[in-house]
Amino acid sequence: MLFSPDRSAALAGRALHAYLDLVRRTTRFKPVIPGARPWERNREPFIALTWHGQQMLSLAALGGAAHVAVLTSLHFDGAVVTSVVERAGYRSIRGSGTQSRAKILAKRSVPAFFEMRDALRQGTSLVLTADVPRTARVAGKGAVQLARVTGRPIYLFAAVTSARVNLENWDHASIALPFGRGCILWSEPLYVRRAADAREVGLIAMDISERLDELHATAQRNVGR
Repeated sequence: MLFSPDRSAALAGRALHAYLDLVRRTTRFKPVIPGARPWERNREPFIALTWHGQQMLSLAALGGAAHVAVLTSLHFDGAVVTSVVERAGYRSIRGSGTQSRAKILAKRSVPAFFEMRDALRQGTSLVLTADVPRTARVAGKGAVQLARVTGRPIYLFAAVTSARVNLENWDHASIALPFGRGCILWSEPLYVRRAADAREVGLIAMDISERLDELHATAQRNVGR
């Protein structure tokens, strides 16, 4: 008997969660700078961003955080990630950004934006990828708009390991492996003015792209290969 998509996603999520836990427990992480993590600075909800394909160690980066929601896509892989997120004790918000107006409805972009906005206003932090498929390593404007309308800060993070396989796919994904040397880096908070216009939002998105690249490059230098 074939499994339903929901059942298959739940089983895959259980396996992936177990694997990620193995990677986390066997990775020798460099100590995080005291007070660097957003929830150590204050109790203000935040927006955490990393790159597509570099999020396998996100649960390790979030260790100790409470009241967190993760944006996951509507595809099967998004259902698998939703299972992982919920097993880790976090909430998921289904939807994704898009560069195409024609795909906004199909990707549930607008409802997801309002759900994330409400979550931030109610005290829940968010984790999402900065870049929008399929344009890798170019930050979209959605997170910047969220920060603008809610007043919540954006934090960038990089979570890398020396034990990894780098893929040649659209998002240059890295598959984390056990028994590596790990490094987790968090940026300083970035606030967006409520009065920011479209040009300013675009410039901030460009700045996020540069900072995320620099953060990942620094983290990878710290672990070597």
